[in-house]
Amino acid sequence: MDPVVLFFVGILSFVAVLLLLLAVAKPKQREEVEGRLKRLKENAERPNFLHTEAPQSALKKDALADANQQLDALFRPAAERRLSERQATEIQLLLQAAGRYHMTPLQVRIWQLKSALLMPLAAIFLTFALLGFNPAVTVLLASGASGGGFFYPIFALQKESSKRRAVILRQLPTTLDLLTVCVEAGLSLQAALQKVVEKTRPNPLREEIDQVLREIQLGRPRGDALKDMARRVGIKEVNSVVLSMVQAEAMGTSVSKSLRVQSEIARDARMQRAQEQAMQAPVKLSFPLVFFIFPVVFIVIFGPVALELFTNWVG
Repeated sequence: MDPVVLFFVGILSFVAVLLLLLAVAKPKQREEVEGRLKRLKENAERPNFLHTEAPQSALKKDALADANQQLDALFRPAAERRLSERQATEIQLLLQAAGRYHMTPLQVRIWQLKSALLMPLAAIFLTFALLGFNPAVTVLLASGASGGGFFYPIFALQKESSKRRAVILRQLPTTLDLLTVCVEAGLSLQAALQKVVEKTRPNPLREEIDQVLREIQLGRPRGDALKDMARRVGIKEVNSVVLSMVQAEAMGTSVSKSLRVQSEIARDARMQRAQEQAMQAPVKLSFPLVFFIFPVVFIVIFGPVALELFTNWVG
């Protein structure tokens, strides 16, 4: 291959790897930044003979974060121009459903632009490595990779939100049981929610309830905080539970009875989903059975017979 083409391929591969690392890198949260500043302050206050060289991995991580911030600043003006108010609202709802409260719609749009630039570079590199210089194939793959890279962050967030909703549905009956027991024991609804946060393991539903408690402590009405939680989660079962609790408090009826009914409904719904998934298992197994298992079985059974018939026919 021509040395000029090899040099061009090397530059493209280096840029593609660098942008891949920058696109995959997640934005640092406030706690990580505060921890880094605290470590730098502690190192500055130590005597000179105690100073040690920073680990190579930490230096690389800091350099990568700085490069990522510079790249975000480069794409920010274009992202702001291409982000309408309606798109920002839709992305914000998707981020809330995925549990990414530290991200903003603008950061997602910057992520999309970086992926739209990264994927074509990777496609060009693969085209040069496998097929050589082919302008038609390169342009076609780069165009498809650019569109796929732009929509990849949205697909990733949608998949993450689906997984999070599935976890919330699994945890809902158990959480409602604990909440019902606390209310029947004489605790108020807010105290029962606090007890659920203290006694349950970390999960998305616990995080949402903790968010509700923080909003209530800041002075927001409890009903509004619960309704906002149902809107963030986007699950009809959670919405039904929230509406039953709000109506029970507004009408002065027993909250514990309402919670017990909702717990039974949630448990029955979980059992029905499990049965539906069990009924779908044979259909999902048909593809690997037909294309992977049956051919091997046929080869093992009929292979020796066919080999013997072929030997006799040739002899």
